[in-house]
Amino acid sequence: MGSKWPLIKLGDFVQIVTGHPFKSKDYSEVDGVKLLRGDNIAQGTLNWQNVKMLPDDKIGSKERNYYLRTGDVILAMDRPWIEAGLKTAQINENDLPCLLVQRVACLRCEDSSDQDFIRYIISSYSFVQYVKLIQTGTAVPHISGKQIKNFEFRLPPKNVRKVIGEVIKRLDDKAHINRQINQTLEQMAQALFKSWFVDFDPVVDNALDAGFFAEHSDLPEALLRRAEQRKIVRGQPDFTPLPAETRQLFPAAFEACEEPSLGLGGWVPQGWSGRSVSKAITVNPKVKLAKGEMAAFVDMKSLPVTGYSIEDVDRKAFSGGAKFKQHDVLFARITPCLQNGKTGFVDFLSDDESGFGSTEFIVLRGNEFVDCTYVACLSRDEKFRQHAMQSMVGSSGRQRVQNSCFDDYFIVIPPQNIMNKFAGIVSTSFKKLKTNSDEIISLANVRDTLLPKLISGELRLSDDGTLADGDTDC
Repeated sequence: MGSKWPLIKLGDFVQIVTGHPFKSKDYSEVDGVKLLRGDNIAQGTLNWQNVKMLPDDKIGSKERNYYLRTGDVILAMDRPWIEAGLKTAQINENDLPCLLVQRVACLRCEDSSDQDFIRYIISSYSFVQYVKLIQTGTAVPHISGKQIKNFEFRLPPKNVRKVIGEVIKRLDDKAHINRQINQTLEQMAQALFKSWFVDFDPVVDNALDAGFFAEHSDLPEALLRRAEQRKIVRGQPDFTPLPAETRQLFPAAFEACEEPSLGLGGWVPQGWSGRSVSKAITVNPKVKLAKGEMAAFVDMKSLPVTGYSIEDVDRKAFSGGAKFKQHDVLFARITPCLQNGKTGFVDFLSDDESGFGSTEFIVLRGNEFVDCTYVACLSRDEKFRQHAMQSMVGSSGRQRVQNSCFDDYFIVIPPQNIMNKFAGIVSTSFKKLKTNSDEIISLANVRDTLLPKLISGELRLSDDGTLADGDTDC
């Protein structure tokens, strides 16, 4: 049983390496080796967006000691635990090469086959509670290498460690694959939105074939530049045009509009309408929800920083906050949440159900003319997000988006047949996103239930990963 396993300190089982104080003046954002800092560590994963790099000519013999390896377990030492969870992850081949920066710890076992097991020790409830108890500091809570080493746990035999690592890793790997699929689906939806409603590629293609650009000499530079770019794309050997039945939905000409910020240099596809966001969709729609009524609840920490899927939904008695319905978009209005990408799509309610969340959400809702999938993709459009950020007012660190910013941001609305075509394509991806996200939640629940029981010895596994019968010692 687990109670008979020896109680040891983490420092007696793993080597703990802390990072190097690389000089920020040497950082590059263009080329070099990635620098793994605390900012790059999320809950079980690494975020390489806006990564700092160290040029090759700045890497000497001392710096080479801080190269990370596949399987290394890393832990942030500054703000190691935040509301979203413990900032720890495991290095995989796609993360390499990278260098370990100060205030980040690397846990490395003498036997590399123990790396998966130690990863789950660090992810366990007991270690998380230990970190929350020992971290010190108000502005920046932190832990030390010595404190990490002093964590105590019961060490199973080698064969048990191997099976625990393999079984839990299979669950995590499946969840990771689902997240990768979701990321691809999200990128495809965003790419289609940009192609059809920002760059107007199908209209440009039709206009090129119809001779529109040759017949007009007063076209704006932005539109002419886009036409030249499409000529290059269409000339590539791997270019695949839209199906004829889809392409024929789009016009073959552009026309000038009164709003110069719309379309390409103030020109929009012929027959399409331009409206401000506040008139095209509903911002903060009215939703009925009585005080004390039990409802789905989404906190700010539950909103994803990329994509659309909201995986952590609670149920609480309504006491105030932003209210929403199925297929609404939740858009963070406060810094740094908006800058970090916090945005989500509500796909977990029934049609007659209401939910609520943080007071710092702006709720965006589509309608019969502007589909909810269009609104979701718009909320991830970089130009739209930048416009919202530029409207922020308030004290440093607590600035908020002003609702008035939606009055002077204009979007182009296509005819209904094109909107319906877009919604039909993207909604298929969104349904798959929902299925994958539900499975990710289920896998996480299984993992979180199994892990403490396996580590404590309450549950035992056979070598093939199945639960063992009987109650004999491991």
